[in-house]
Amino acid sequence: MALNVNILGSAVADNAPDIEDFSINELMQMEVSSASRKSQTVSDTAAAAFVISQEDIRRSGATSIPDALRLAPGLEVAQINASVWAVTARGFNGRYANKLLVLMDGRSVYTPLFSGVFWDLQDTLMEDIERIEVIRGPGAVMWGANAVNGVINIITKKAKDTQGNLFVAGGGNQERGFAGYRHGGRIGDDGSYRVYAKTFERDTFVNASGDRLHDDWRSVQGGFRIDDRISNDSRYTVQGDVYRKTIGNTVVPQTVLPPFNREFNFDDHADGANLLARWEGNFSDGSEFMLQGYYDRVAFSAAALSDSQDMVDIDFQHRLHPNADHDLMWGASYRFIHSTTVNTSAIAFTPNSLGYHNGSVFVQDDITLIDNTLRLTLGTKLEESHFGNTQVQPNARLMWTPDQVHSLWASVSRASRTPARGEAQANVGLGGVPTGLPAPFDQIQVIAQPDPKLRAEKIFAAEIGYRTQWTEKFSTDITAFSNHYSDLVLFRRGELVGLTQSLIWSNAQQDFTTRGIEIASEWHVLDWMRFSGNYSHLKMEIPQDPLNPDIAGLSPRHRGSLRWQMDLPEKIKLDFTLRHVGRLHSTSQAVPAYTTFDARLAYEPYNGVEFAVIAQNLFSPSHPEYKDSSALSLPSSAVEVPRSIYGKLSWRF
Repeated sequence: MALNVNILGSAVADNAPDIEDFSINELMQMEVSSASRKSQTVSDTAAAAFVISQEDIRRSGATSIPDALRLAPGLEVAQINASVWAVTARGFNGRYANKLLVLMDGRSVYTPLFSGVFWDLQDTLMEDIERIEVIRGPGAVMWGANAVNGVINIITKKAKDTQGNLFVAGGGNQERGFAGYRHGGRIGDDGSYRVYAKTFERDTFVNASGDRLHDDWRSVQGGFRIDDRISNDSRYTVQGDVYRKTIGNTVVPQTVLPPFNREFNFDDHADGANLLARWEGNFSDGSEFMLQGYYDRVAFSAAALSDSQDMVDIDFQHRLHPNADHDLMWGASYRFIHSTTVNTSAIAFTPNSLGYHNGSVFVQDDITLIDNTLRLTLGTKLEESHFGNTQVQPNARLMWTPDQVHSLWASVSRASRTPARGEAQANVGLGGVPTGLPAPFDQIQVIAQPDPKLRAEKIFAAEIGYRTQWTEKFSTDITAFSNHYSDLVLFRRGELVGLTQSLIWSNAQQDFTTRGIEIASEWHVLDWMRFSGNYSHLKMEIPQDPLNPDIAGLSPRHRGSLRWQMDLPEKIKLDFTLRHVGRLHSTSQAVPAYTTFDARLAYEPYNGVEFAVIAQNLFSPSHPEYKDSSALSLPSSAVEVPRSIYGKLSWRF
């Protein structure tokens, strides 16, 4: 159980709205910009788009970004331990799920070292998140390689919307203690700023045997944002963060040599900082531009591998309106990455220090075929990278809106995932396989070996979607998709030399197909009561492969959730969430299906002050969601996610 308390204060711009403030029509008209890099409404977006609002995050009681992502249909969010998640869209899940691109205010947090996202490093003040845009399906034209199965863009509030002071604090049995403070003010006539700081400590999980694990999580983070105008036609944003994380980790056997031939506990440490600047405005001809650059540094030390990485990214886009029927956008970007690793007997990079780059150009035209009714979008991106060579990633989207309450869209896309540096340059110990012979011949060491000639993975995706507002109080959004993958990076067996067996990363010769359907719905029963639900079905047609037996079983076939929100008298708010996740049935992921129930009770005795108590996993006192399959020597059972109860106090003043 965990206890969480949230303190909200005075009448400032980010006061929480009530359910009655969000009509079905307003929800369908919520802004989304990640699908096409321009502001559109959800109902006008030719993609499987979903927006998690600040109100959704607050009323869910989520204290981390992965927990908030559970609200979106089509996303697979599975907690591995107290600080580690597996997050993906439309299959191929895992701790280092590599087919989902994640951004924070347009800054990529997808790591090129092993691909995927280190979710334990991604954080901000949850109250500062304006919305999380989730685009399921390829987004390569706008965002480039690695936006294969989807794009998540975590968008924070403008500084003008966070004026005044905010203090949050709380704690419970899992959320041992947390606190955050934010201050916002004005700069001149048009500018605004904010600064924030936050800290938390999360307790360890307990396994099925009742043993306390070494997976606690501690963090200190701060940051700022400035928004101001340069002129009437242009404005700028500067923002940044700095953080320090300490993450408990249990290293399972990875080699036959000490210290990695046995299980031991170790505290991983990570220090990072980022700085982003964005300039946007209008040219004299009425066209719009955006120039963005950021620097991101992260240095982490772990038992098996330590790495320091510096990334510099520059991105430019230009939006033109050559005539009334064309909305043309083009852009270019360049990214340089320098990574230096400290090798061990468990993981060794060759070379251990490398600087590399990638660059891209894109163009997309939004063509009106019939005014306010039929629109065609054509675009492509040309991208060159150090790993995976040059990729061409086109798409075509068609949007039909016969009236204001119905919309039908379809798309075909091609996207790529470039190989990770780890796949192309690292030798990784995977553990030992018993031989049945006496020592020293009792184990065969299994090593993953790199292939510097790996080709990029490719996907051809076809999607169709239908959105409708049946009544003023009820709406649905349905998407069906079929994804065809080629050149997936998988293991092939190498030579057995003595007591060492190599598994070599290589491009698969066979193709893979996944199909699915995703449904989301909203029903405002009364002005003070709202239901929302979603369901996702996934079918993976994966050829059998004894070296890669787990692919189809890494993701559940069925997932669904139902939320019930009520605004009661005396400023009391009550929220219930029921989630069901189907079983994982691969060799390493023999995790049964589970159902969880969360509840949140909030009371606002004064304007801007809110007390909340949140209880999670009430139906299931403990249940496994995912196993950590980072080595062959897996624990005998999955870590069980415990019941959590916490209290939160928020105060805006």
